[in-house]
Amino acid sequence: MPPTPPTTTRRAFTLVELLVVIAIIGTLVGLLLPAVNAARAAARRMRCTSNLKQIGLALINFHDAKNRFPPGVNIPVGTTSGMLFPSNSLHTSGKMGKPPFAGQWGSWLMYTFTMLEEGNLAARVDFKTREYGNCNGPTSVGATNVPAFICPSDYVPKNPITYATGGTTYYFGVNSYMGNAGSRCWFYTNATCDGMFQVNSNVRLRDVLDGTSHTVLVGERNSFEPNWIVGGEQKLPNMRGWAWANFNAIQDVLCSAWVPVNYRLPSMVTASFSSATDDRQNAFGSQHPGGANMVFADGSVRFVTLVDTADLPVLQRIMRPNDGQPGGVE
Repeated sequence: MPPTPPTTTRRAFTLVELLVVIAIIGTLVGLLLPAVNAARAAARRMRCTSNLKQIGLALINFHDAKNRFPPGVNIPVGTTSGMLFPSNSLHTSGKMGKPPFAGQWGSWLMYTFTMLEEGNLAARVDFKTREYGNCNGPTSVGATNVPAFICPSDYVPKNPITYATGGTTYYFGVNSYMGNAGSRCWFYTNATCDGMFQVNSNVRLRDVLDGTSHTVLVGERNSFEPNWIVGGEQKLPNMRGWAWANFNAIQDVLCSAWVPVNYRLPSMVTASFSSATDDRQNAFGSQHPGGANMVFADGSVRFVTLVDTADLPVLQRIMRPNDGQPGGVE
């Protein structure tokens, strides 16, 4: 009779071994998560770069076709609400002239639709009416989501967003990218009008004396602002549209270099409007850590990291196309 083979008992994991395995897995997950998040952030920044590249090429193609860049905003001169008043000091001084497109309202984004292969959208826009005429319902043309206009890292809780005035609600498609209005662009009264885009601007490449590689066309603006809360409502990005069609709120389509890139309100602001909130709405910035993407007049896209007050002279130089002080960023 052959010998009986020895029996073996399969030993289970002890509690200590199980805890060690769990700890190892937790450590690996902890190591991998930052890498995964960094990869996602890099992908979003790359998509943003691609958007700005498209926008820059569209603007350059517009210039090739029209021998000028589109106006930052195109507004008729007159005394009707929504027009540039003839008595406005910036108009009488010649800084804001007649609109390049007579009798039309529009933003630089709207005038580049055909160059962005958005011809159907351009055909639906009524340039003879103010923005509200194009944004009077959730399916209206002004409420259209244009993917190239939105940075995937931007704070966009809803799209389209709504703006209520006079008992009526209007709908606006979100926009993350702003034209370069120069040193300061806030509305009509204290704008410097020394950038590439402004009210009724008519800039040509020959005007870019500091060089196309040294002059910004368009950059990002960060819509998230934790320090601006009014009546329990976080105002950004819901204040005044932040939209491609809301050209009568000029800060919705233009930014400038009055404050550094990624400027934040230094403390809590509960007023609807103030000099601090004006500065914030003028600021280029992004949700990308350390700076913001910008496309230059030569079509190149660069990540601009001029985030400190000490950087303002350089930032302002790359916004002004012909001040004789060309600035450069890597």
